[in-house]
Amino acid sequence: MVAWADEITLVCQMVAGERINGNGFENEPRESVRTVFCNKKSVGYREYFKSQQTGKVVEAKCEVHKADYGGEDVVELEGKRFFVLKTYEVDDDTVELTLTDLRHKDVET
Repeated sequence: MVAWADEITLVCQMVAGERINGNGFENEPRESVRTVFCNKKSVGYREYFKSQQTGKVVEAKCEVHKADYGGEDVVELEGKRFFVLKTYEVDDDTVELTLTDLRHKDVET
C-alpha cells in the first residue's frame, strides 16, 4: 500500500461580510478550498450497516495529517462532496475523518 497517495479537498465556508445584500436577500457564504494528501480507508460492513440505523450512512473514511486539517465540516473526495460526521485521532500526527453524504448532514439521530 502506498501511503499518502490520495488527495482530499478541505472546504471552509466563510461568512460574507454583509449578511444581507442590497436587494434584501441573504448573501451566499464564500468558500476557501485547499487540497491535501490523505490515505483513503475502507468502510467495513459492520460499520456501514450500523450507521444506516442512525440515518447517517458512513460512506467513506480517510486519514489526514493533523497539521493539514483545520476542523472543516465539508470535504471533497474523488469529485463528490461529503460532510465530516466524526473525527478520530489515530496518533500524534494523524486524524481519521468519517464521511457521510451531504444530504445526511442535518438528520437527527
